[in-house]
Amino acid sequence: MTIGWTGAAGERDFISIVPPDLPEGRYAKYAYTSSGNPVKLLAPDKPGAYEIRWLSGEKGYPTRATVALTVLPVQATLDVPAQADAGQTIEVSWNGPNNPRDFITIVPKGTPERKYAKYVYANTGNPVKLPAPDEAGEYEIRYLTGQDYLTLAAAPVLVGAVSASLEANTNPAAGESLSIRWEGPNNPRDFITVVPAGTPERKYAKYSYTDRGNPAVLEAPDEPGEYEIRYLTGQEYRTLASLKITVGATSATVDGPESVKAGRVPFEVTWTGPDNRADFITIIKRNEQDRKYGNYAYTRNGSPLQLLSPLEPGDYELRYLTGRDYKTLAAKPITVTPGEGAPGRLRVTSIVQGGAVPAGSGGGAVEIILDASGSMLQRQGSERRIEIAKRTLIALTQETIPPGTTFALRVFGHKEADSCRTDLEMTAGPLDPAAAALKIGSIQAMNLAKTPIAASLAAVLQDLRGHAGEKIVVLVTDGEETCEGDPAETIEALREAGVDVRVNIVGFAIDDEGLKSQFRYWAEVGGGGYFDAADADQLGASLTQAVQAPYEVYDDQGRIVANGVVGGAEVEVPSGVYVVRARTQPAKTKAGVEVKAGETTLVPLD
Repeated sequence: MTIGWTGAAGERDFISIVPPDLPEGRYAKYAYTSSGNPVKLLAPDKPGAYEIRWLSGEKGYPTRATVALTVLPVQATLDVPAQADAGQTIEVSWNGPNNPRDFITIVPKGTPERKYAKYVYANTGNPVKLPAPDEAGEYEIRYLTGQDYLTLAAAPVLVGAVSASLEANTNPAAGESLSIRWEGPNNPRDFITVVPAGTPERKYAKYSYTDRGNPAVLEAPDEPGEYEIRYLTGQEYRTLASLKITVGATSATVDGPESVKAGRVPFEVTWTGPDNRADFITIIKRNEQDRKYGNYAYTRNGSPLQLLSPLEPGDYELRYLTGRDYKTLAAKPITVTPGEGAPGRLRVTSIVQGGAVPAGSGGGAVEIILDASGSMLQRQGSERRIEIAKRTLIALTQETIPPGTTFALRVFGHKEADSCRTDLEMTAGPLDPAAAALKIGSIQAMNLAKTPIAASLAAVLQDLRGHAGEKIVVLVTDGEETCEGDPAETIEALREAGVDVRVNIVGFAIDDEGLKSQFRYWAEVGGGGYFDAADADQLGASLTQAVQAPYEVYDDQGRIVANGVVGGAEVEVPSGVYVVRARTQPAKTKAGVEVKAGETTLVPLD
């Protein structure tokens, strides 16, 4: 309702719509006169006689003026199917007032008035779509008013039971890839998971959505034992089918020299083992706890592998670690003896742009891929993750990446719920910081949106087509791939296609070590790095490093002994003379860089 008023209004005077017999000084929903003239109020949901009152903001809220109001009844109708399967999406056609926040809900038959369950606002469309409950039974679909939740229309619907079945290898080896064939309703967000036997209902571990395909593909747990594969519904995580499996132990061996000199000296390691995705060999201090690692190399690169010795002498172990849970499958002692020189430190900077060289400056391109799916709505401290990410990205385009750098922005998770949609929001072109700030600031994360990491990375080929030089891609995400894609294969395909691309991954608020391992593996496949950011400050630092030019440090035999990013943290190397090669545009090389024991050598790139 639009309500005009005349007269001298007090600072906190307000207008309210109330029943005519409401005592003086009482009020219902209201609008301050200071908000404008006319003011706007919603008429009550219940028809009948009312008064519009102008109340003073003084003590007791005395009435200054009234006018009578009659609120007329409204009606609604619903057209729904008589039956639906559990979890099935139901289309509901409706007629009604479509007042603000009116909504349609599905509730068990006999639910008290003004109660609701899953719902959708009427103003989102006609027909609207509602998921049937996961539990079979008698229900009602109701049209409820947005203020007082009054039922304007109701229609019965009978929800029928659904079933599912599973087929898979019931005796997989630990870490083995499981191909799981399933039959089931394949309703939105239904998924397959592998959990320890006896896990309580509605709990899950690693999972794959059924709409990713059939068979679903999951990795067997790293720990041998009894497990269950379960088909769970997407709403209430009800188990529709389960299959018992026994995960068998796997074995591995690792072998190398009895001793090696300290100081990042290369040496060979041979191994045997399952070679599951992201399995790796590492060297770490002998008393270090399990699931930790030092210098490493992935088993996918074959046997023997080359590792670099630690900087500090001492008692160490070579370990074969699984890529999922960092479980040690084999270990062998190795002694690291003192090297020829004590370590020093080296830091590479630029004489311009605050000591850093953004990778796309002077040539090449930078593309940011931002995760704006529902998980980014979670709070990190007092702010939502998406707001922190947006603020940090705006600062990156304002302060770090130089104007005119070829820049592109791709976003996923911000347009459609339950969708694997990914959108190029800024076409590759010279960076305009003001335009970038406006675009980034307008992005809104969407609840229930999926995470199409592989599809977003695959789009890079087209996004940056025609742009010369190295292409730096920075993925900012707080979750795993949920759209059936394989990011590692996608990155490999990009590089095999001859695209000069380096993929960096910034994990924001990731507390799953297995997921961190997966991101680290993807980044290595993409010739880039993984940057872990637990909070807003670390996110800013990680993004800054992710767009800097990388460099390598070579010894006198041409071996890489260290690497980093220009303007980033210093690295430790044995004392000696080195060549530093930065992948700037154009590439820059500094020869004869002397590093002294216990000192930091600054290497400026001019």
